[in-house]
Amino acid sequence: MLIGVILVVVFVLASLKQDIDSSFFVALLYNDANEFAEVGAITSNFMPIGYSGFLGLCIAHGGINLIPVCQSLIYVFILLCALLLLTFRGVTGHKLFFGILITAIHPVLFLNIWRVHDGNITVLLLLGLLVACLYVERERNFLGILVLGVISGLLFVVRMNTILLVLPVLLIVYFPKIFQYGVLIFNKNNRIKNKESESISRNYFNQSLLFLFISLFVFVIINTAVKQKPFYFPNHGYYNLFAGSNEYSSKYLLSDFSGENSLRDALGARGYTAINKFEERLIFPPETYKQLAFDFIKAHPIEYIKLTGIKIFTLFRPGYHQVPDFSWITTEGLKRIVKILMATPIFVWLFIVFRTRKNFLDRDNLLMFLVIFLYFLPFVIANADPRYRFPIDIIMMLDCFCRLKKPR
Repeated sequence: MLIGVILVVVFVLASLKQDIDSSFFVALLYNDANEFAEVGAITSNFMPIGYSGFLGLCIAHGGINLIPVCQSLIYVFILLCALLLLTFRGVTGHKLFFGILITAIHPVLFLNIWRVHDGNITVLLLLGLLVACLYVERERNFLGILVLGVISGLLFVVRMNTILLVLPVLLIVYFPKIFQYGVLIFNKNNRIKNKESESISRNYFNQSLLFLFISLFVFVIINTAVKQKPFYFPNHGYYNLFAGSNEYSSKYLLSDFSGENSLRDALGARGYTAINKFEERLIFPPETYKQLAFDFIKAHPIEYIKLTGIKIFTLFRPGYHQVPDFSWITTEGLKRIVKILMATPIFVWLFIVFRTRKNFLDRDNLLMFLVIFLYFLPFVIANADPRYRFPIDIIMMLDCFCRLKKPR
């Protein structure tokens, strides 16, 4: 009922207000999307192509004004996946209601309907991955493996660093059963059970291979359709690695909430003084960024460890800038309060994880924990920004309700 009401309200708003929010506009993603809409391919090698490809399809069929309608569908599917996740985890009653409500009223999730930003589609695919994992754990049928593989492949083309999430899928969903029944194969006292165990272990192993194959197949198909090559790995990875791994990174991480603006100073200090413009830094050879980052890490390991701490601090701090003559009783004060509140999920989640530590190794709890941890890890290694935290904030909020449910 709640999701139905929200669905109607969101669709009406998206249909009436079709203007894109220009104050929060990732031009690189839009340019790629517009190119895909016009020529059916993306030639830039800097950004991931999953979200831009989706956006390009929306633009091709209805122009830029169709973007809010398309993204309102993502918003609604996020709520449906949240409902499935909570239901699979045994959350009922008022906890279920408030879990959906808090997700629905998250300001960033709602405002992203009118923004060119890949945050919401990342939330949808992360939730979809978790729901598919929980379904496969319970049903073990081909449909579950197919959905899990398709969602994983989609997630990789939207955010390449989420490829690490293959690990919890294999470790939690498949490997325990492979190991459990694999050990029984060596039971010499019962040949019948040996054969049964061998068959079950082999079946789980084959399912894990099928999951990996479907994920890779979807990844290759989308890359071929959008980039005309089966394996595409965006250049922004090494760009971000060097942005967060140079002697100027700490200054900009603390002042600008990201190490990206350190690139001009860092490149200039290494003799690349002609690289002054943002566009020039985007097309700078990624292999050179990689080498410069690794050279810094090898030469300054202690400094890199310090930078890692600063990145963790940056990820979880409220993303607001100091303004002159600030007052809490203003619009700027209200924005600051909202941003402080939006930075609280990690601390609430850690507290609840600690309070429910007796159940930490429960299969579903461990799956959620590993997904959250491995999502954050690339940003801690490379470059941090409070905006990167948003998709996993939604996961942490929902996981809090799951961990607080009454045991059956």
